[in-house]
Amino acid sequence: MRRDEFNNLKSWFYGYVKNFYSDNPECQAAVIFKEKHTERVCRNILNIGEHLKLAEGDLNLAQAVALFHDIGRFRQYKVYGTFNDRRSESHSLIGVRELEGTGVLEGLDPEESNLIKLAVGYHSSFDLPENLSGRLLLFTRLIRDADKLDILDTFTDYYSRTDRQPDTVLESGLPDTPGYSRVLAQNLLRRERCSYHEVKNFNDRKLLLLSWVYDINFRYTLSEIRKKGYIEKIIGWLPDTEDIRAIKSCLLE
Repeated sequence: MRRDEFNNLKSWFYGYVKNFYSDNPECQAAVIFKEKHTERVCRNILNIGEHLKLAEGDLNLAQAVALFHDIGRFRQYKVYGTFNDRRSESHSLIGVRELEGTGVLEGLDPEESNLIKLAVGYHSSFDLPENLSGRLLLFTRLIRDADKLDILDTFTDYYSRTDRQPDTVLESGLPDTPGYSRVLAQNLLRRERCSYHEVKNFNDRKLLLLSWVYDINFRYTLSEIRKKGYIEKIIGWLPDTEDIRAIKSCLLE
């Protein structure tokens, strides 16, 4: 993808997002939250791509995938008033519909246009199709890593603040009750990812985020997770039990 093509997509994106701006402070905050998240994911994917020494055209394409990975979030919030896929519908599928319905990708190389739509559609899947390969697999893995890095950074920054105010987006409407689900702890000890369907409280959400370590694709991403201490920070906000100490050892290993 040429640089001017990416710049055109970027200009379109900001115009698109402005359509969802609202006089309602809560709605406006939600839109801005996802707009800024997108900007950071674009930076993350560029950093990963540069570490992999991708060609300039592929770096532009990777940033285009990042630019549109959460395009469905804006329509999702407007229609359903939530970013919770389980209470509405998959934001990834909404995003693909938005890309197709707006025609924003028309005029691009057909292979690149198709790759963007497929990577957006797959970026939040629990498991990727086994037959995914080649460039599509590469760019899907890139966006999944870039997305996870920002969510981990945003979560740990929020939870580190002593003066934090309740945030319905980051807390996902979960109760901040003691304890955690045993099944999630067992997942982590078996070095398996956790499912959103098993998350019952905010501690479970922390365990789910920790399990993402088992779904990271690139050395750069793992080095950033280690360097920024995400594992230690999140573990420190969980009950001090034998399970949690064992989980920490597994993750750091």
